[in-house]
Amino acid sequence: MSATREPRSLQAVYYAYVALSRVAQALPESVIYGLADVIGGVYAHISRKRRIVAQNLARVSGLAPGSPGLDELVVEAFKSYAVYWVETFRLARAGRDFFLERFVCHGAENIDAVLARGKGGVLVMPHLSNWDAAGAWLGASGRPVVTVAEVLNPQRLFDYFVAHRAALGMTVLAVKVGVTAKLLGALEEGGLVGMVGDRDITGRGPKVSFFGEPASFPAGPATLAIRTGAPVMVAGVYSAVLPGGRRGWIAEISEPLEPPSSGPGAVEQLTAEIVARFESYIAKSPQEWHVFQPFWVADRRPRTPTKRSRDRAARRSRDRLVQ
Repeated sequence: MSATREPRSLQAVYYAYVALSRVAQALPESVIYGLADVIGGVYAHISRKRRIVAQNLARVSGLAPGSPGLDELVVEAFKSYAVYWVETFRLARAGRDFFLERFVCHGAENIDAVLARGKGGVLVMPHLSNWDAAGAWLGASGRPVVTVAEVLNPQRLFDYFVAHRAALGMTVLAVKVGVTAKLLGALEEGGLVGMVGDRDITGRGPKVSFFGEPASFPAGPATLAIRTGAPVMVAGVYSAVLPGGRRGWIAEISEPLEPPSSGPGAVEQLTAEIVARFESYIAKSPQEWHVFQPFWVADRRPRTPTKRSRDRAARRSRDRLVQ
């Protein structure tokens, strides 16, 4: 659908996003982060998701439900998520130099060593701090990465998003039929595939222990690695105040995990290894883990699906491998 044929409401979304990106770039950094802190703090006290966030963070942090420490952590989580959105608007217009100056990566040599083998590599991370900044840094630093994203409405906004990342050295593939073949092809050609791997939309992924209780995770990262023989690296990203008071990020990249031979239980085995590293990264800064939905199996209540929810699930499950 061309931009002129899109409903006015969707056109408004596009122009609002572009306008907010320009505003975020124009305002002083201290102002934009200060606004995020205020907005996140207010939203923490009025959001209907507060109970869910508290439930998730209690499991991750070990803090007692209802304790002052947990309440404080919940507020910090909402502030962190507000920062993520402020940064999203800023990153929409940032160039290569911005990411090279603001992103510090420990363990980048692990990526280079894996890619030097020629088998490709899978880089997977949880929704920790700003995962988009990690992808942008990879491209900006000369490590082209292929990743996936759900198509945004309006299409024009998705195209804007894709074009900016392409300029940084990223290839963003829409989640739709055929995307798995493209990801496998990228790995077989020795490329790097980056994925966020802690949110199982379908609920049908491998169930492994996560902070002591079972939770389901996407099968995609492990399956891609097993099918191609590509090692898996796990990343953790954290917000940071850099020298000079500038805001940026610090990332840690794990040593590679070698995929097991294909067979019964292989996907579950590799997924469990990935998740164990998720735990160590999230535990360092639980307030930056941006999962605001019921996460563990015990917390997900079965419900009778509506036609709309069935249709949505069908669209998301067209290619189950990447979910």
